[in-house]
Order: sequence, then structure tokens, then C-alpha cells
Amino acid sequence: MPEKKSWKQLCLRSSDVRHVRKKCLHLCILLGCLLLVGQSYAQKVSMTIKSGTLEQTFRQIEKQTGQSFIYTKSQLKQAAPVNISTQNQDLDQVLKQLFNNQPFTYSRSGNFIAVRAKEKQTEANAAPVDDITVSGVVRDVSGRPLPSVSVVVPGTPFGAMTNEKGEYSIPRVPANAYLVFSYLSYQPQQVAVKGRTTIDAVLLEQVRALDEAVIIGYGTTTKRMNTGAVSSITAKEIGIQPVANPLAALPGRIPGVQITQQNGLPGSAAVVQIRGQGSLSYGNLPLYVIDGVPFTNFSGAQPVNDNLNAWGTSGANGGISPFSMINPDDIERMDILKDADATAIYGARGANGVILITTKKGKAGKTRFNANVYTGTGKVGRFIPMMNTQEYLDLRKEAFKNDGLTPNTANAPELTVWDQNAYTDWQKFLLGGTARSTNAEASVSGGDAKTHFLFSGGYHKETTVYDGDFNNTRMTGRLSADHTSADNKFYAAITGNYSYDKTFLPGTDLTSLYNLPPNMPLYDNQGKLAWSQGFNNPLALLKREYNGNTTNFIANANLRYTVIKDLNVKVNLGYTTTQLEQNTTLPASSQNPANNPTSSANFTTNKTQNYIVEPTIDYTRDLAQGKLNVMVGGTIQRSLSNGNYIAGTNYSSEALLHTLIGAGLTTVSYNNYFDYKYASLFGRINYDYQKKYLLNVTFRRDASSRFGPDNAIANFGAIGAGWLFTQENFVADNIGWLSYGKLRASYGTTGNDQIVNYIYLPLLSSAGTYQGQTALARATLPNPGVKWETNRKLDLALELGFLKDRIMLVADYYRNRSSDQLLSAALPTQAGYNSYTVNLPAVVQNSGLELELNTTNFKRNHFSWTTSFNVTFPKNKLISFPGIEKSFYATSYLIGEPIDLIRRYVYTGYDPATGTPQYADLNKDGAVDFNNDRQIIHPGTPFFGGLNNTFTIHQFDFSFFFQFNHRNGSTNSFSTPVGSSRSNQNTSLLDRWRNPGDAATYPAATSTSGTPVYLAYTQYSSSTAMWGDASYLKLRSASLAYNLPSAWLRKIKASNFKVYAEAQNLFTWSKNKYIFDPETSVSGGAPGLGTGAIALPPLRTIVLGVNCSF
Repeated sequence: MPEKKSWKQLCLRSSDVRHVRKKCLHLCILLGCLLLVGQSYAQKVSMTIKSGTLEQTFRQIEKQTGQSFIYTKSQLKQAAPVNISTQNQDLDQVLKQLFNNQPFTYSRSGNFIAVRAKEKQTEANAAPVDDITVSGVVRDVSGRPLPSVSVVVPGTPFGAMTNEKGEYSIPRVPANAYLVFSYLSYQPQQVAVKGRTTIDAVLLEQVRALDEAVIIGYGTTTKRMNTGAVSSITAKEIGIQPVANPLAALPGRIPGVQITQQNGLPGSAAVVQIRGQGSLSYGNLPLYVIDGVPFTNFSGAQPVNDNLNAWGTSGANGGISPFSMINPDDIERMDILKDADATAIYGARGANGVILITTKKGKAGKTRFNANVYTGTGKVGRFIPMMNTQEYLDLRKEAFKNDGLTPNTANAPELTVWDQNAYTDWQKFLLGGTARSTNAEASVSGGDAKTHFLFSGGYHKETTVYDGDFNNTRMTGRLSADHTSADNKFYAAITGNYSYDKTFLPGTDLTSLYNLPPNMPLYDNQGKLAWSQGFNNPLALLKREYNGNTTNFIANANLRYTVIKDLNVKVNLGYTTTQLEQNTTLPASSQNPANNPTSSANFTTNKTQNYIVEPTIDYTRDLAQGKLNVMVGGTIQRSLSNGNYIAGTNYSSEALLHTLIGAGLTTVSYNNYFDYKYASLFGRINYDYQKKYLLNVTFRRDASSRFGPDNAIANFGAIGAGWLFTQENFVADNIGWLSYGKLRASYGTTGNDQIVNYIYLPLLSSAGTYQGQTALARATLPNPGVKWETNRKLDLALELGFLKDRIMLVADYYRNRSSDQLLSAALPTQAGYNSYTVNLPAVVQNSGLELELNTTNFKRNHFSWTTSFNVTFPKNKLISFPGIEKSFYATSYLIGEPIDLIRRYVYTGYDPATGTPQYADLNKDGAVDFNNDRQIIHPGTPFFGGLNNTFTIHQFDFSFFFQFNHRNGSTNSFSTPVGSSRSNQNTSLLDRWRNPGDAATYPAATSTSGTPVYLAYTQYSSSTAMWGDASYLKLRSASLAYNLPSAWLRKIKASNFKVYAEAQNLFTWSKNKYIFDPETSVSGGAPGLGTGAIALPPLRTIVLGVNCSF
């Protein structure tokens, strides 16, 4: 058993702590000095404007003084042209001159200048109106009071600014007047007085696309002020896709991110990679954080291969995705952090990128009920064209004839025993069913100025295309609540998410049986299941069942206390527990009775618990015409996991296969326990100067229990910078069509501890018995010297906005280098072990260019059209590996080449006389062999991306999204050698060699091992003959919705009522019609290269639903 390590060993040593304290003290002294020398904004103005607009003049003054004008654009319609020239004049003088000939006046409060209409002379015959005093409080949607809000009475000189408590009072207000509330970055609001003396207002934020919130590590920013590479997808984009796994909503939508669904079965996993594969052997998957809580698997690491399958038990879907337990309807947004500036704050956990999932929260307002219900069907989108019975039998006869053999009952029952007129289309028989999906969600939310809440529940059931009641059912419940104290100093928020997932599937994906002989019988003459040597009866496989029951609970508490203005102390507390119980059965009735089978079953139980505590201190203040934010904090995380694998055999009854009762023999095959500990100190300094020069510095010191005492601690950090060059006068004054421009860059290092637990310790395992007692032996050779893999990331980006941001373009270049690769190194035989894990000096580079374009093509009252497009050009290569020529990696990798390279024989055609496949002799030695005559092939992806269009036409919303992937891969799925395996073939093999001199596409058929054709075919499937362009274009999703008009909503007292149709995986265009789906059926292990096996493709799903709110 592994030695348990104390926290003292894992956390910072005392000398390290003293060192960090000393550095922190120096930092605090430096920051204090900076704060003391902070300067106020300049109050002098120099400008010359001829026939300009008042709004342009406001912008010039704002840039030079830091003041902000508060007005509405409708106010300025009556403004006169501006002609003004000033040189180093006081602001007050400039304002008097500016407003002298305008129909407006102004009032100043702090850094705000409120613009309002000048008083008009009342006509002599106007009816007198009583004047009143109106007062009230102005708040934001969270209930916080807003200071310095301009409250004016249009047409009068009366108005006021709210105080720090958000209060205002205006005397002499006509009882029939209107109040206009205006505040920077908030939507102006106009309210009729109607004789009321108290009028409170709640202002909504006026968010431009560039000022939308972006979630980053331990905080938020905006697209405009962000210095890192962050992409986002919102609830609106997720909600129009009928997916049960939120990861299935992402393929093609995020630049730099490749996501591949493993198959089309419910609950199946997806593989995710952000900016390529950096590690040669260990984890390459990102960190997932849900409401501040890391989402881990049973080993305490990020979900490896995105499934909770453990100890070798799984069903037809290959394992249960942990994300299938997350209700997509509960998600508010997902933010993907890609570069060092964005991810370094997470240290080693963020080495491969970070996906932040933020769930929905309650909002202030009346109690709101929302329901979303849909139902639909799923079908396999396309089948492989296969031979009919006659074509298949002709192929088999021809194969025997070419070999000079006669078929018999042993080697060809389809030719000698089975009905030669029978025909079964096995694809339609096994996979031609209709999967049903039902989804129901309901939530109740609301709150007041101080307290918000949300309760939600969901039910999702999805069946399969197989015959039988196979299905996946998920039930979820969620609570979110937050409260702010009366003095706005204390804030507390809690979230809790519980889910239960039940999966019932066959033990095997029946897609692999698509090529059974078309005349193979299912039953024998006695009506029993028919068995034939070398064949599995598909009906028997349906009896081999997989049952998986998963419960998951995620809880999070976020506490914040404002010590003084702009100084906040926070703590984030998180807890996650996941428990999975799995059972696979092998009844005797599902096996060939000729083998005298017995029934058996396997049982696994796995449980993981994850605890995290993250205190932080956050301070913000204005400094030297800019804003400084300093954040420091720490992380303490622990993951406990245990599981066991129990096998039961010799069951007395198949009815007892779901329990251990009735098993003649019970064996505990595995019993595992892991305790993963992680601790860190981190900090971030962010400064923006004049809202155009941005700087972000991050530091983190990590300690991980996965490394020995000498290497458990490592330091990581990053620096990011940005320049909003359109804020410069020389750009703003001369390039009017360029509304936004930013250059940003970042560089930093992160670590990677996604390795096996206890790799540095001598592990023991049972090794038989000695004198009646279980004996122990070393299971692995320890290496206490293993250390962190290191990732160095460089990012350069240009962001542009044209025509008032109607066109937004982002170009992002990245280069990531991963070194100190954790790999297995060979050992001499006398060591007693074949290999051990060590850091080798290999360096893997991933680089690429990401382009993202978002356009507002048309926008009117009843019609709008927007487009988003992204494309990524990734490159991967091994740039160095000293000593590779002496290692067993010499045959797997090559310096300067991609790490996913493969070697294939070069197919040159077939011998026209015999139909025998032929290959190039690359080294010209007269023989084609494995070591010397295989060509390097690049299976990578030259580019991938997506295109989305969204239309709104009156009450209708319509959108469609295309995903594209240009890459190389396998181009055919037929079995080789052709004619030998008693497997049906696709129709491409109809164009094969039959007679000497034939000019066909494919070689001759053969039935028997040892013939020249058969031997040549052993190289065929691993040659260039079955390799080529495996690109595809998918209509990934489409949606059409009708929103009830406002008049109808008022009649039914609803705030929203939408009827919709949504579709997923509608159509796929590809050159390769002889594979099910190019996404999942193309050989290769990396995302975008498929699963490497025949798998049920993602289904074409169409649903109809209703979404309503009251």
C-alpha cells in the first residue's frame, strides 16, 4: 500500500513560507508607495473642432479629463453643430463655452456631467399644474444603490444626482411630468410622475458586445479589458441544441477547441482538446470548473477520456460521461480559457486549458416560473451501402475459385448450409430503430433587492436505436440562493446540484455487427438461437446487459465581506461527490451452447469526494488615471477515491445476475484507494491606464501529492498586456470606421500533474499465497525524481471592430511548448522491471492561428441577421527529443514531425495478371518490410471551424450552424483480406479484379491464408490504399422558433411563450460514403480523428418543444 503523506510534506516548507512572506511584504510596500503617489485626472482641455457633433466633443473631453457625460442619444437630436477651439483651458470654462449656444444645460457631480434640456418659457395661456417634490432610491438589478445617477425632468431646469445611498429628491416637479434616469453604462429609463411623490427605479446595465462580462479565474472582466485568450458560449447558444451532454453543444463553435463525440449512444463521452496535444503520454484534457468547484474523476484528476468508467467495466457507450449528469438547461454560460494569461492562475490544473461552467442564478423581481418541455426522435443519419446476398455469395465463390479451393460446411456455411435466397440488411435490422428523447425542465426564481433564489428540476430520458428498452435516464435538482446585507458589506451565495443517472444498455455496441453475412440465420430449425463458428448471434448479444447508476452532488458556497471600500475578503468553499455502481452480465443463454457456458457477472463500485477551500483578498482603487486591482489567495484541495471490482461466476440462475446472490464463486479482482492533495498560493495584479493600456500579471506556487518530496512544489506564472489603440486620438480622429482595436499578448508557464497517483512510491500488490497467507510483491518500480511537466505558452492577438462594432474580427496566434515529458523509459532485463516512469527531455510544440468573425448583417425593428464564423489552423510537431534514437520511441516519433504521425506502406496498385496488391520498395533492397518501407503519413487537421447564422423575422427566430473539419483519415471500412473473413463487404468492392488484365479499383478476392494475395493483403489496411481525404461538412444544428406576440402574452399573463423545433446532426457531406460518420469512424485517437473503431454515429435528432415563463 502507498505511504500516506502528511499535509506538512505537501504544503510549503517553513523556509519557503518565510520567503513568500518577505516577498509579499516587499510587494505591499511597493503598492503602498504607488497608491500614495496616485494623481487625479487632468482638468485642462485642448481641442479644436469645426462643425462637429456634440457627442464627438463629449468623447474628446472624456479622454482628456476622465469625466463621463450622462445623456441619451435622443436628447442630442436637437443639438447644434459644434465649433470650438481651446488650448489648455479649465474644464468649467470649456463647458460654459460649449453649452452657450446649445438647447441644453449641465450639472457636475464628481466625475459625472449630466446633460439636460434648458428650461422653456411657459405659454401664458397654459393650464396651471400643481408642483410636487419627488424623491426615491435608484438601484441596480442586484439591489445595490447607484450613486451619481442623473435624474432630470425634461423641459425644466430641475434635476438631481443620487447620493451614495442612491437617494434623490427634486422639488417643483409638475405632477404630469416625466423623470429620466441616466447613468453611465446603464440603460436610461423614463418614468411618468402621475402625481406620485415617491418613485424608485431599477436600472439595467447597457451592455455592448465588448462590455459583456467574461468569466476568468477567480473573477470577471469584459471582452474590451481582457488580456487573455477567452472564448465563450452562452445559454442562448446552448439552449437551441437538443443535447443531453453540454459538451455536445460545443463542436465547431469555439476556435482552437476540438471536441469529438465518441458515439451516438446516450450517456456517451466526448474527447476535448484545447490547442492540441502537448503531453506524449499523460493527461491532455482541460480542467473543468463548475461554479468555482473543480470537476474531477475517480483518481482525483480531471476526467480522463471524459468517462466515469473504472476498473474495466463499461457498456456499449464505452463509459458514462460525467457531463451527462449536468443539465444543459441549468448552464448560464461556458468560458474557455486558452492561453497562459487566462489559465496560469489555476497553476498545474490549467495546463491544458480551463472550461468554466457558470450555472443560472436568481434575479431581482417578481417570482417567475419557467418550463421547457420537448420530445423528439433520433435516427442513424446514413448507412454504408452493402452488397446484397447474391453479390456477397459471388464474392465468396470467386475468392475460393482464385485460391483453387472448394467451399465446405466448415469454411463457408453461407455457400453450403444457409439459405442462399435469404437476405437481411443488418444495418437496418440492428441500427434502423428510432430512439426517443423526452426532456422536461422547470424552475422558479425571483427575489428582491437583497435576496435572490432559483429552484429547478429536470428529467431527461433517451432510448436507443436498438431493439429493446435500452435507455439513459437523468433526473436533476438544483438550488441557488444569494443574499446581500442591508449595509451591502456582506454577501453570501450557495448553489447545490444533485443528479441521478441510470443507464441500461447492451454490453456491446451492435454497430460492429453491421457486416454479418446477409444470409446468416438468426434461428435454427428448432426455433432456437442459431450459432455458427466465428459468429456472434446479435440477438444473443442483446442479452448481455450493462447497468450503471450514478449519483452526483456539487455544492458551493461563496462568501464576501467588504472591509473598507474596494477591499473585499472572499472565500469559496466547494464539495463534490460522485458515486457509480456498475453491473455487466454474461448469461449462459447469450453464449454458444456447444461450449457448455456458465453465467457470470461483474460488479464495480466507485466513489470520489472532492473538497476545496479558496480564500482570496481583492483590492481595487483608482491610481494615476487608471485602475489597479490586486488579488491574492490560496487553494487547499483534496480528492478521495475508492473502488472495487468483484466478479461472480457459476450462477445458479440468470435471474440473479444483477446481484452476488446465486454466484457459485465470488472474486475480488481490484480494491483501489487514492488520496490526492493539492495546495497553492496565487496572486494577480491587474492595471489599466486610461482604459487603453492594460497589464495583467499572475503568479502561482503549487504543491501536489503526485510528486516526491523533492519535487512536490513548483512555481508558475504569466504576464499579459493589451493596448486599446482606438482610444488614441490619432486613431479615433482619423479612422472613423474603425470603432474598436486592441493588440494583446501574453506569455507564461504552467505545469501538469495529470499523472498516476503514487508513481514515486514503491507500490505493492498481491502475488499469490505463502503458507496460507496472501503474499505481497512490488508492483511498480518507483521514481522519487519525477517532476512536473512544463508548458510554456505564447499568445499574440489582434482584435478589431468596424462600423460601430457591427463587424468584429479576432486573429489569435498561439505557440505552446510542453517539456519534461513524463514517459516510460526502458530498463535492462536484470532490473526486474520492463520500464519505469521518468521525465524525458522531449519538447512538443503546438502552434496555430485562430480567426473569429462576428457580424451584424442587418438589424431593423422586425428583422435581424447575424453571422459568426471561426476557423483554426493548428500545427503540431516534436521539436526535440535528445536520445530518441536509443529509445523505443524511435519508431513512434520523429523530430520535426507531428506526434500523431503514422507510417503506412505505399500502395502502388495490383498486379494486373494476378490481382495481388503491390507496394513500393522505398529503400530499393528488393523486399517490402515493416521497418524500412513505410511512408510517414500526417493524420492531423489542416483546419477546422464552424459557421452560424441567426435570423429574427417578426416573431420567428431561425438559426443554423455548420461544422467543418478538413483532415486526412481512413477512407473505407471494408474488411481485409477481401473475401476471406465471411463478412459482408460494401459495394465499393464490386469494382475489383476478377480476370487477368482487368482495370479495376481494388485487388482480387481470396479466402485462405498463405496464398500470395492473402499475404499481400495483410499490409493493405495499413497502406495508403485506405488513406486519404476524410474531411466533412456537417449541418450540426438548426432551430426554428415562434414567439407569441406581446398582446397574446398579456392575455395569458405570460412573459414568454415559445414553440420551437430543433435538430442536431441533420446532414453530413463527405467524400467517404463507405463509413458511417467521418467524425466517429475514422481511425486515430486524437479529437477530430474519430474513435479508431466502428461505432454508432451521433444520431440525427429532431425535437419539438415549448418554452414558457409566467
